[in-house]
Amino acid sequence: MFPRRRLDSHKGQNGRVLVIGGSVDYFGAPLLAALGVLGSGADLVYLLVPECNFEISRSFYPDFIVRKYIGNYINSRTLDVALEMAKKVDSILVGPGVSEDPESLRVITRIIQKTTCPIILDAEAIPAIGQLGLPALTENNTQPRITITPNMAEMDEITEGVLPDDPDEEIRLVEDFAKKWDVTILLKKPASIIASPNLPTRINPTGNAGMTVGGSGDVLAGIVASLIAQGMKPYEACISASFLFGLTGEVLYAQKGFNYLATDLALELPYLIHKAVN
Repeated sequence: MFPRRRLDSHKGQNGRVLVIGGSVDYFGAPLLAALGVLGSGADLVYLLVPECNFEISRSFYPDFIVRKYIGNYINSRTLDVALEMAKKVDSILVGPGVSEDPESLRVITRIIQKTTCPIILDAEAIPAIGQLGLPALTENNTQPRITITPNMAEMDEITEGVLPDDPDEEIRLVEDFAKKWDVTILLKKPASIIASPNLPTRINPTGNAGMTVGGSGDVLAGIVASLIAQGMKPYEACISASFLFGLTGEVLYAQKGFNYLATDLALELPYLIHKAVN
């Protein structure tokens, strides 16, 4: 399923991703997501961050194209800049490092409503689907336009309860949620669950306990956004991303045990993909 690029392709033809994230408390999350984007093959990554994150984001890697807006978290001044940048990209990842402020959620909802490309919601952006009404926006009546990548705590929050301990019941709950809200779900956990309406649910077998390190979920969300931007359907992108990302964790475990960082995962990823795909 992994996308193969044409040998005569030009810059931008292999995926352009916009990452909207960051806040006064969390500047690193969108940077890790952006590393995941580029490490899994996309040509270009744009970052839209609050002004308090701008200088560190711009100086972190020269590979990132960084824009800012006024404020310490997503707010009404974010919308116009986000919509202008959205015209340039093939997918949008919203959520890494964003604030829990209600204004942020309202603006994220507006971004979803006013754009047309695939959207990946992570972390505190995920509850925005609850403000969209039912169903969410399906693309071309094939696969949902919106993909969500919650961890266990975030899934508990949006389902207004605690995920059941029984694995079969847990899978049914995730499947029912995907159908009800018309979204593709990558539930990040030791054996990640990928569910999408009218498609078989998949359980990812790769990875290890070292991947609980902070920031790993941001990298994974970036990989999903990257693969979608390169032309994969959301369901296939979630399967491929979780499988390859878990293999990356296994390689790092062989090198370092459980003592690796999210940055290590992002930087090891291209080598693992090259080996696995070829």
